[in-house]
Amino acid sequence: MSSNWNKVTVEANLVSLPDIYWRLREILDTHDYSLPDIAQLIVYDPGLTARLLRIVNSAYFGFAAKIDTVNHAVSILGVQQIEDLILTTSIADALGDYECEHLDVRQFWLRSVYRAIAARDLAGECSLMDGERMFVAGLLSGIGQLILYQSVPVLAQQAQRQADETGQPLHLAEREVMGFDHARVAAMLMRNWKLPESHVTVIENHLELDAEAEYFLETSIIHLAAWIGNAFAESRPLDEVLVHADNRAWDATGLDTGHCEAIDVVVAEQLGGVLNLLFPKMQCAAV
Repeated sequence: MSSNWNKVTVEANLVSLPDIYWRLREILDTHDYSLPDIAQLIVYDPGLTARLLRIVNSAYFGFAAKIDTVNHAVSILGVQQIEDLILTTSIADALGDYECEHLDVRQFWLRSVYRAIAARDLAGECSLMDGERMFVAGLLSGIGQLILYQSVPVLAQQAQRQADETGQPLHLAEREVMGFDHARVAAMLMRNWKLPESHVTVIENHLELDAEAEYFLETSIIHLAAWIGNAFAESRPLDEVLVHADNRAWDATGLDTGHCEAIDVVVAEQLGGVLNLLFPKMQCAAV
């Protein structure tokens, strides 16, 4: 194993999710719990309680009536969505203040949240009911870059320069410079966190699709969401960027550029509000 991979591994091992997520996983793994058990765990954490109620009462969910209690939120959303929301806030807490000297972290999270919203909306277009899980996957899709810029910043910058100068996809430049790409790093981090294998597989394969791999529809959605987020981050026309998407993603999802352009408009409208929900310190000035 290369010394560069060892450096990345050491850095990834330093990143941990908050205890509240692990306590939730312990309850869920027993398979012997009730919805009030989940609600009670959340209530013990006042900060999480306030944040969760703020999220579920936001325009992002669009419920007609106000949800005043955690019990109400859990009963309406169900365990899976609550778990995904807590995982989302845990990721924000674990990495939101992550500092990388040579990476614009705020811009990184703008692109990541853009991808996440796009993934959720693309899932809806595909009639995939697991929208919040796709949101999490979209949020995590580029997370390996944070680890690379923290652990091997010189090489991460070299790969970015090579991609910019040659037009080569970033992940291919990373493989040439380092021997691995940011998707592999993200998958390793998620394995450390013991996240569901569906997340790991989707993120590990979203840059280069493998039609034989599991969760191909979900991976295709994240593949397209990543291109949508890249177009936003690079201020490039969406149709110009989407020509680089794998044709198999279009086939798997049944979508086309027109669908993505319509979703892009909605994502742009939601971006500021969602970013402020997850990263209130950023306050999303001048998105």
